[in-house]
Amino acid sequence: MDIVAIFKECIEVSKKNYIIFLPTAAVAVVMAVLALIIVGAGAVSTGLMGSGMQSPGAFMSLLGAMAGGLFVVGFVGMILGLVAHGMTVGMAKEALETGTTSLTSGFSIVVSRLGQLFVASLLVGVIVFIGFMLLFVPGLVASFFLMFTFVSVIVDNAGAVEAMKKSYATVRANMNDSVVFFIAMIAVGAVFAIANMVLGVIPVLGQLIGLALMGLFGGYASVVIVRVYTEMERPAATRAGSPGPAR
Repeated sequence: MDIVAIFKECIEVSKKNYIIFLPTAAVAVVMAVLALIIVGAGAVSTGLMGSGMQSPGAFMSLLGAMAGGLFVVGFVGMILGLVAHGMTVGMAKEALETGTTSLTSGFSIVVSRLGQLFVASLLVGVIVFIGFMLLFVPGLVASFFLMFTFVSVIVDNAGAVEAMKKSYATVRANMNDSVVFFIAMIAVGAVFAIANMVLGVIPVLGQLIGLALMGLFGGYASVVIVRVYTEMERPAATRAGSPGPAR
């Protein structure tokens, strides 16, 4: 399988269907704005209360309120992020199959699979978290073998556990290509992350642009992972870069 050719193909698909970027980019910016509002409100409250902040109890109460607000924002962000990711995967599948997609179809797909996506997210999150707690490497291995789980939930209409098994089986059956793809995605993600950090030096505007950029990466990554997964599921002789007829 020609990973480079697939990455290039997905750039063209993404350019023709730029709406794929909207869910993840929108969620990233919205959550950043909400976080800034909470932090800003806390700072304003500190200034307005003036000398009252000299009281440790009042200061701790304010910190507690801000932490609670950020926790709520984080939880909402997790749900919205899951919906956005599901939408981009569904839209990527449609764009790759038909050449076009829409927010309506993406939302329809994710609503029909939201329960299984949530369960899959919980299971994969727990497994990967435990793995990273065990000296990091097991978490990386778990992430590697389970990387197609969410795609399988959408593309195969599979249940959470079935999708996890499907991801594991697909990676095992395509070990060399999976390793190359996994490393390539980490490398591309690192480039976007570095760009995000550089933009983060610019107060507010740069941070928002950086988050939007990471949202764009999320949309593109969805297109790539769907394309790679469907390619791995095809007979070897018909894969891109194989002797047989290409897609």
